[in-house]
Amino acid sequence: MAKTTAIRFGGQATSTGYLFELSGGALPLDFANTLDERPRGGVERLTDYRSLIQWYEQADVVTSEQALRLFNLASSQPDVASKVHIEALTLRELIFATVEAMQGSSALDNGQMAQWNDWLNRIQARRRLTFGQGKLEWQAIDPCDRLDSALLIVAEAAMDLLLDPDQHSKLRMCAAANCDWVFLDKSRRQNKVWCDMTVCGNRAKAARHYHRKAGKEPGDAA
Repeated sequence: MAKTTAIRFGGQATSTGYLFELSGGALPLDFANTLDERPRGGVERLTDYRSLIQWYEQADVVTSEQALRLFNLASSQPDVASKVHIEALTLRELIFATVEAMQGSSALDNGQMAQWNDWLNRIQARRRLTFGQGKLEWQAIDPCDRLDSALLIVAEAAMDLLLDPDQHSKLRMCAAANCDWVFLDKSRRQNKVWCDMTVCGNRAKAARHYHRKAGKEPGDAA
């Protein structure tokens, strides 16, 4: 798990502090950003199932009480927890690949589409209707009745986001060469290019300043 002093913060406070940055503007984008510095080979923030629960709690997928229930359940089912952790990383990379494809107007391959449809089938298998306040409505998935339940919530949120045409024009990938974080551009002018102006934006400004002083453009050979 990354040291809290090494990363930016966001989300709700947890018993273990702010361990992740949640600045993507949407739950599934924050999930995709748990692999940091992708262009450099990646820095893994979700190192095991325990860190996955910590992300759930900070991202408000589960409450602190539910997080404790998941910790206890994972302790009693370590093999299942390990399997779900791998599934979480696979889902994360599928979300990132989909945003990347949408940004580049390219297509996902058959294997990736099969993964999305598998997640859809798993979600649909858990959905139940209930009747409340004079109407039919979907019953929310209990995030801690099984070790993969909270992950299904993330998968469903990702589908909702990626299928929403109103959100497509707001999807962005950070322009910083060493970042590739994904985020929703909620700025008034819809011209945001950095995931965080205080971090990647300032680094880019500093790089431009250095190259101007050195008399060369960023990317020029030394």
